[in-house]
Amino acid sequence: MIDSLYNKSVVCPVCQKKIEVTRVKAKDCIVSSRDTDFCVYYEGVNPIFYDVWVCGNCGYAAQGEKFEEISDRDAKAIKENITRHWKPRSFTGERDIDKALEAFKLALYNLTKMDAKPIEYAKVCLRIAWLYRMKKDERETEFLRHALRYYCETFENERFPVGKLDQYTCMYMIGELERRVGNYNDAIVWFNKIISSPEARKNKLLVENAREVYYLAKEQMENGG
Repeated sequence: MIDSLYNKSVVCPVCQKKIEVTRVKAKDCIVSSRDTDFCVYYEGVNPIFYDVWVCGNCGYAAQGEKFEEISDRDAKAIKENITRHWKPRSFTGERDIDKALEAFKLALYNLTKMDAKPIEYAKVCLRIAWLYRMKKDERETEFLRHALRYYCETFENERFPVGKLDQYTCMYMIGELERRVGNYNDAIVWFNKIISSPEARKNKLLVENAREVYYLAKEQMENGG
């Protein structure tokens, strides 16, 4: 295993077995650039590849920050719907982009068996889209559309903040995903709401980003994409 990686021992909250998960050393997470939908690129190893922890024994998978936050009801659903069909395999150690995609898709499948909120689907679908973008794979757009739908459901049905997500960041994400899937008019409407909101101006960086992509969406609309 490369020096930037290390293994951490955790107990799977579904099967109660001790497992190893691979993480990236913080000192080696060096950002090189960011996209307008917050996709981050790194020099060297990419920590996004290791964002999903997988129990190779029972098939439970979730983003690391949520891995241990599973209810007894959801754990039972995972055992009944995933573990009983699961063939044990390892996700520990170095991952390439395809192994990272496999882990994220497994996490997404786990969400379908749990009482998961739309924002959880949104975050996982968005990161799958990012991985496809890194591969220059056209399936990126498919998962951007999925993420957009779940961000919209979050905005319409949840009370903010939703975890770390505030109302205006959610609005920004909806606008930016609308722009990336080619719905420029809808994107402009969302960005305009942020730019014109006195409350949103408390987050200067978000408003600056919204203004930047607002003009980009207008230019794309005028030039036919």
